[in-house]
Amino acid sequence: MSEQPRVTQEDATRHAWQLQGTLAESTRTADAKASFALAIESAMLAAMVTLAGSEHGLGRISGALARTVLWTGVALLAVSVVLAVLAVLPRHDREGRRRPVHQDDFVFYGHIRHLTAAELEESLRGHDPLPALSRQIVAMSRILWIKQRLVRQSLLIAVGGGVLIAVGALTG
Repeated sequence: MSEQPRVTQEDATRHAWQLQGTLAESTRTADAKASFALAIESAMLAAMVTLAGSEHGLGRISGALARTVLWTGVALLAVSVVLAVLAVLPRHDREGRRRPVHQDDFVFYGHIRHLTAAELEESLRGHDPLPALSRQIVAMSRILWIKQRLVRQSLLIAVGGGVLIAVGALTG
């Protein structure tokens, strides 16, 4: 088995910037999916509330089982809305609340905001960005994983709620 050639510092840094850009784009995509889910789920929830008060719609459903199934579906829809909101909620894992711990932390805006222009210039000129990029990539990956899970849960729970609402409406 032959030994793999070492990647240069410059190549590693370039790859890290590319990976960071990919994660930023994936985060934007996850936020767009969550926003879409939130819009659809909120509209469905508003329609359910409107129809529940109507004597021509869901307000006419009779039978304890049908009403229970219907309102369980509405509750699931409300949970899906909360999950979608949590997915788009900005999260920084408490980073950026104070000055950066490492002198090379000049990748995350939460850290940069504590620096003066001269301090940032000094960091950019005097520090290798790879350690800061590596920390930022790990942090972004954790955040993106949470966002993706929340969006998935939101959509699956919304589908379940929609099915229960339909079953309750059709049986009542």
